[in-house]
Amino acid sequence: MLEIIKDQSALILTGIIITLISGLLYTTTTTGFKSGGRYRTKQGAILIYLAAMIFLGLITPIINVLSKIIIELVPIISIFGALIVGVNFIINQRIPTWSHTTPKTLLIYFSGAALIALGYLIHL
Repeated sequence: MLEIIKDQSALILTGIIITLISGLLYTTTTTGFKSGGRYRTKQGAILIYLAAMIFLGLITPIINVLSKIIIELVPIISIFGALIVGVNFIINQRIPTWSHTTPKTLLIYFSGAALIALGYLIHL
């Protein structure tokens, strides 16, 4: 299992990055479809969703090449830490009532930053 993850790490990172980008483009909620900070009509949502699929499909090969470069240059522990920081940021941005400065959220940011630093320290 670990060997498969290692062999496919660039593809895994590509999928993660594409997912994070899609999360920035639009949000679905129980009450509707939100993009650009505004709720959209059903027709608008369809157009935005289709445009996002085409855009993400077009940039996937570029992100894959960048993922391979990132994996060669950045320690895996640091990548994992950066993902924790990025995901924490996106989730807190997407949910208006959640704050970036609560003790739990700051602990998550700190943990991710510590993993980033640890990866580089181990790499030295």
